[in-house]
Amino acid sequence: GIADHSGCAEDPSGLSHDELLRLVNNNLSISHFDEEKLGMEGALFRVDNEEGIKARNSMHNRIEADAFVPAGGRPSTIDLHNYQHFLKDDGSPSSPLIVEGANLFVTAEARQKLFDEAGVVIVKDSSANKGGVITSSYEICAAMMLSEEEFFENKEAIVDEVLKKLRGFARMEAELLFREFENSPGSLPHVSQIISGTINTATDALSQALDQLSAEDRRDLMPLFRAHLPKTLADISFDRIHDRVPEQYIKNAIASCLASKLVYKEGTKFIDSQPRERLAGIALEYIKKEKEVAAL
Repeated sequence: GIADHSGCAEDPSGLSHDELLRLVNNNLSISHFDEEKLGMEGALFRVDNEEGIKARNSMHNRIEADAFVPAGGRPSTIDLHNYQHFLKDDGSPSSPLIVEGANLFVTAEARQKLFDEAGVVIVKDSSANKGGVITSSYEICAAMMLSEEEFFENKEAIVDEVLKKLRGFARMEAELLFREFENSPGSLPHVSQIISGTINTATDALSQALDQLSAEDRRDLMPLFRAHLPKTLADISFDRIHDRVPEQYIKNAIASCLASKLVYKEGTKFIDSQPRERLAGIALEYIKKEKEVAAL
């Protein structure tokens, strides 16, 4: 089933992908779903009547599915007072997996209850929707580094490259998340918080340490920032980066790239075991060794 502001469409046999793509390509809401494309047990509800409003608002509790992906809606929709509505009469969940595409849809207390009582695996918002933050950073870079004409001439290539990078980042996040979950006590959201906190801690430490690096050492880190950008964006404009992008932004971007690389490659426990004042030196040595391996 799928719900949005206009209603919801649901079908035990599955919704037609072709029909859903028609809605997406024409920027239409779910209320425009062609009812003839529904199966015998399918239904379409619109919010222009009380029944439709109730059906839309309760769909995430009623529909049994492999995964539930809240990608919008009100914060705290599932909370400590109503989380049991997500469970069936036998105590099992309507969906064994929740991937929080929207921030704060499930409260922290409700996440823990669903995990403790029904074993619901929840990929927390801070892990599930990092792509939005990353995309925003690319938008800012493009606005600073490209002219409007350059952007629109290369928009299709840049968007394709951004999507490819987002898939790669999502895979790294998921692999680390589930790897550390298997080796750590607690729920998946708890592990997600640890990962985000570790990346933030490492970023802050590296950002402070970068101020102490020589100009040559900081130049040696610029290829890391270049590789982070969509290739077309970098190819067109990286030679003008120091003219158009504030040095503080560049420094923060390098620190974030380095911190993420270390955490995703080595894990949170490795970063936590290092003194903060040593992180910059470790990161530089890490990049140096990577270059040596690549040159083999």
